[in-house]
Amino acid sequence: MLTSYRFLVVVLTLASTAVASDIYVDNSSGRDGNDGQTLIASDGNTGPVYSLERAAQLAQFGDVIVLMNTGKPYYGSLSLTGDRHSGTANRPFVVEGNGAIISGLRSVPHASWHQEGHRLWKLTLTRKGYYRLLRNGQTLPEEVSPCGCDPRLTLKPGHWAAWQGSLYFRQDGVDRPESQNFAYAADQTGISLHQVNHVLITNVTLQHFRFDGLHAQGLCDHIVLENVNAVENGRAGVVSSGASQLKILGGRIGNNGRHQLLVLDRSTAKPDNCDIQEIPEPQVISREPETR
Repeated sequence: MLTSYRFLVVVLTLASTAVASDIYVDNSSGRDGNDGQTLIASDGNTGPVYSLERAAQLAQFGDVIVLMNTGKPYYGSLSLTGDRHSGTANRPFVVEGNGAIISGLRSVPHASWHQEGHRLWKLTLTRKGYYRLLRNGQTLPEEVSPCGCDPRLTLKPGHWAAWQGSLYFRQDGVDRPESQNFAYAADQTGISLHQVNHVLITNVTLQHFRFDGLHAQGLCDHIVLENVNAVENGRAGVVSSGASQLKILGGRIGNNGRHQLLVLDRSTAKPDNCDIQEIPEPQVISREPETR
């Protein structure tokens, strides 16, 4: 028993002192068959990876995921879980965004629109949630009925509303929506954290996700968001739940569907010099029952 214990101590010590690696991600020239160890691709499988998912698969304790800002959004989500995606006070696990955008948008297929009435169009999406609808890259205004009444009855031109699992849009011009460029928030959450510690996320924008830009849940501790923007997401910009602890340094949280900063079940989120839109004071934080 003592020998096994000493072996475990040695393994944990070696893991904590190992040299951290940089995992490079490039959604222009990267390839998920690469090792992610270098910024520039060379012979064999050496070079940046393409997707956020592949970067998370390769990353280990105390590593740095480096997103190259190619001018194109990274479509998809980044999920960090447990000790593998954690760090220490002296060597945190880092996501360096370099100003890149992580987006949950998908294009609306033209054939998905169905006319339901006079200039009223219906869109049924397979993924349910807090919808976001954009046209030509611009977020369209949502109408929410405060009394739970059918919002289609009073829907204004150019506005949309969710009703009984579908999305409805009132045509506002001569062009039918099936001939225009619409997009919707498809992916659920931009960055998900679960039981991670000592994580720094910096210089990145999280936008157009069905639920949240970032959600830290399940005993996440020593999480720092530095110059992180969380905007135009369906439910909230940033969520701290499950007794998680966040610090938010700089950045902007705004134009999210239901909440800007949402704190649940014995968690904290401490903003410092962060531009939180539509909240009069940074300490005024929206709360709602946790749903699972």
